[in-house]
Amino acid sequence: MRYLNGLLPSITIGVMGNGVIYMIPLLVGGMVSDRGFDEQVAGYMASADLGGYALATFLTAMLLDRVPWRQMAYIALAIIVAANVATTFSHDITTFALARIASGLGCGVLAALASVTIGQSDEPDRNYGFLLAASLLYGTAALWGLPTLLERFGLNFAYWMLAAFGCLICFVVPFIPAGREAATRDSNSSGHMPHWILAAAVLLSILLFWADQNDVYAYIERVGNASQITPEFIGFSLGIANLSGFLGASLVAALGDRVGRFAPILVATLINLGCLYLLSRPATPWVYLVAISVTSLTWNIVNPFQLGVLASVDPTGKALALAATVTGAGLAIGPAIGAAAIGFGGYPAIFWLAGGLAVVSVLLLLPALRVSAVGEAANG
Repeated sequence: MRYLNGLLPSITIGVMGNGVIYMIPLLVGGMVSDRGFDEQVAGYMASADLGGYALATFLTAMLLDRVPWRQMAYIALAIIVAANVATTFSHDITTFALARIASGLGCGVLAALASVTIGQSDEPDRNYGFLLAASLLYGTAALWGLPTLLERFGLNFAYWMLAAFGCLICFVVPFIPAGREAATRDSNSSGHMPHWILAAAVLLSILLFWADQNDVYAYIERVGNASQITPEFIGFSLGIANLSGFLGASLVAALGDRVGRFAPILVATLINLGCLYLLSRPATPWVYLVAISVTSLTWNIVNPFQLGVLASVDPTGKALALAATVTGAGLAIGPAIGAAAIGFGGYPAIFWLAGGLAVVSVLLLLPALRVSAVGEAANG
């Protein structure tokens, strides 16, 4: 019952909130082939989803202590259902964009609520691992199964499917926490920095982490192409990398923080730096496969621990809600800084920049890691 009354419902709404992000590449293709939008317009429509998502995560952080969480979840799901149904009837750019912004708003609320409710659980690191693993499974299923369904039934099928999922997920809302529990962690003990400074540093770490990740991911296909790797092998490698990411998140879910947080973050980051170095050089197909797969594994080890650290220094829950905001911002700026890096030093510069961002991201975690370790030692 402990998992029914909190964790599984929180994971479910989190997957629903973040799920459209994994589907965006396929939806963009469907907008071009099914709706007749050009590629630039389709990209703007994808940004409309993400823009609504980012705005909603920020608003949710402001409303956590004012609106009951279950009420927020029901409203978000109603918006998601209505927006996705409206999308199927929207054929001009303006109404389509408005519908996608609305859907993004609903998804952002669910993503923020999932982050906050999992953050107040007993083992946040492990439970964030479960959330990330479930999201990756959802994303893998979408990437493998949705193209055939879109080809057969058209783009509207995806939006009717999202609306149907939204209706089903209403049944789990009564099992999520009704509101923030009283804080049990003393994250502002004498001699420590105020929790908001620590939380801000962790949020910046998460921002740089996702910028580092999408800096690499946005150009990883082009890098393989530059090494004269076949498109078929690149696609195969990306599929394996997605599965290895699931393995990394599952590893965190299995271990939790039994080995602490600093050691796995440090080891995963050092391995990641080695993989980035391999990718900065011309690679054989098998080196490319191993490097991007291990990189994906390390990324999905670091992120749950980052969120666990944030939970340990954020008694208000507001920073946890903002974690989804900075994640979206990092994803958005990653390709842009990658493009700038190419202008300075070609594809290798992408990986050197990503390595630098990874190191700074870890350094920003150190004060919060120290405070959380001291607090846990005092409590147990």
